[in-house]
Amino acid sequence: GTAAFPDSPVYTPFICGEESFGTGGDHVREKDGMFAVLAWLQILAAANPDESKPLIGVADIAKAHWAEYGRNYYARYDYEGVDKAGAEKMMAAMVEAQPGLIGTTIDGMKIAKADMFSYTDPVDGSVSKNQGVRFI
Repeated sequence: GTAAFPDSPVYTPFICGEESFGTGGDHVREKDGMFAVLAWLQILAAANPDESKPLIGVADIAKAHWAEYGRNYYARYDYEGVDKAGAEKMMAAMVEAQPGLIGTTIDGMKIAKADMFSYTDPVDGSVSKNQGVRFI
């Protein structure tokens, strides 16, 4: 859809919006891989503005990112068709446990922050609350 292209001169999207990047049609069924390639091409182009200099590659960019921010780990679990009361009980238990887990080290990784994730859209300022339990 066109929702990823708001009429705002200050909005400079990286590539677009949601996972299909606002594209439609079935000529390419799974577009995520193609857009991941385009995203990396954009990153490489931005990292290599001077073509007379040696190429900065994906590995170089990843290592520089890790050196500055550390390694990124992400796990997402989607539960479908489960009992609502049981799911709500599990989520409440995770939220209740969060404060006691801050500062805990598990397999060499220290939990620095634990919260309920919310997202603020940088374009329109809308806030989506309670998007998941987060441990950082």
